[in-house]
Amino acid sequence: MRLLGIALAFLVLSGCWWQDEMVQIQKNGDMTMAIIVMPDWEFTSKEEVQSRAASYEDEMRKAGWLINKNTESKANGEFNLHYILKGNLLRVNQQTSFYEIVSRNSKQVTIRFLTPRIDEERVDRKLYFDYSIANTATVFDKNKSLVQEVETVNEDDRYIISL
Repeated sequence: MRLLGIALAFLVLSGCWWQDEMVQIQKNGDMTMAIIVMPDWEFTSKEEVQSRAASYEDEMRKAGWLINKNTESKANGEFNLHYILKGNLLRVNQQTSFYEIVSRNSKQVTIRFLTPRIDEERVDRKLYFDYSIANTATVFDKNKSLVQEVETVNEDDRYIISL
């Protein structure tokens, strides 16, 4: 019973920051990520969210990503963050807190999506891959199945992007 209580406490505390991401990758390696960051305001503060977001923004800029940011304010003073990140998988840094490019060449990129930590808890990420426009690269999992959605990012999973 005690272990169940510890497990439930961990699940409640681990949800301090969620991200939903729409990812679009072109065959030339250009990648656009539309990201919604949803803090769990029961376990974090406005100052902490702003500080962590600024740190991650700085890291991604240094890695070669262009960032456009907006804030969606709510009536109670809470907010979600909206980002558009643009970069090219063949030119951005190979690793940030959010991804590791394991290998890359003009035809294929192998990538791991990562879950950065906020204090001791990991950011929960959900990915959707958009194939709606022409000249879109395809993303495959380890079983060579087309990936359209990653419900919960697992850092051990590798994905192959066919350019």
